[in-house]
Amino acid sequence: MRLILVCVLIAVPSAMLGAADNPDAGIGEIIAGHTVSEPVPLIPDKGLDGWTAHWGKPLTKTRWKNTDGKLELQPPGKDYDHTNGDMVTVKEYKNFILDFDWIASKGCNSGVKIRLKDFGEIGAKINYSKTFGWLGIEYQILDDPNNGEGKKEDGRWSSAALYSMFAPDKDKKHLQPHGKVNSGRIVVLDNHIEHWLNGEKVLQYDIGSEVWNKALKGGKFARAKGFGENASGFIMLQDHGHAVTITKFTIREID
Repeated sequence: MRLILVCVLIAVPSAMLGAADNPDAGIGEIIAGHTVSEPVPLIPDKGLDGWTAHWGKPLTKTRWKNTDGKLELQPPGKDYDHTNGDMVTVKEYKNFILDFDWIASKGCNSGVKIRLKDFGEIGAKINYSKTFGWLGIEYQILDDPNNGEGKKEDGRWSSAALYSMFAPDKDKKHLQPHGKVNSGRIVVLDNHIEHWLNGEKVLQYDIGSEVWNKALKGGKFARAKGFGENASGFIMLQDHGHAVTITKFTIREID
C-alpha cells in the first residue's frame, strides 16, 4: 500500500490573526504610503518622566503612580480635585497609533484624551471650573455595567465612545468586566480618527464632516469653537475620581 500525503493550505484572513502576528490588521489601508515609527512606550520604567500637569506644571498633586512600569490611579481622598490629578504628555502629537491596556475598578470612569488644548474661559465653563479650561477628544474608559453613564441608551458615554458625541458599535462584544484587562487603540490621521476595543474597530469619525458638526452641536462641546480641529495636541490620562490601572501605553507616530 502506498500512502499519499495531502497538504492543505488554509488562508487565514488578516482580521483573524492575533495582534502579535499582525499588529496593523484592519488599518493597512489607512497607513499605506505613510512611514510609521517603531512603538515608543509612554510609561517609563520608573517615575513619571515625560508627563506634566496642565500648562506644563510639575506633577506635585497628581495621584497617578508608577508601580513597576504600570500607571496606577488610586481612589481620591477628601481633597480630591481632578484638575490636579490629570496627567498630560510633555510632547504634542499629530498623527499616530496609540495602543493602551487598562484595568478598570468597579464603577470606574476614566479616559484618554487626545488633541488636548486650552480653551480658556469657554473650557472652564464647560468643566464647571474657574481655572480649568482644557478640552480634548476623549476615548471613554468605563465599567459599563456598574456606572450610570454606561447604562444610558444612546451609548455616547459608554466605554470606547467619543465622550458626549459618538457611541461605539452597539455590538461591541469583547469589553471585559472590571478587574480584567481591556485593550484600546486610537488611530489618528489628519481628520480621520478610529477607536478600537480589544482588536475590533468600534467607532470611526471624521472631524469637520457633516456628521461631526451635527454631533458637536448636540453635545457637551458645542460652545467650544474649533473643538478637535487643532492638528496636533497633547495626550491626557484622566483622573475622574476612580481607581484605574494602565498597564501599557505606547505610541507610533505616522509621518
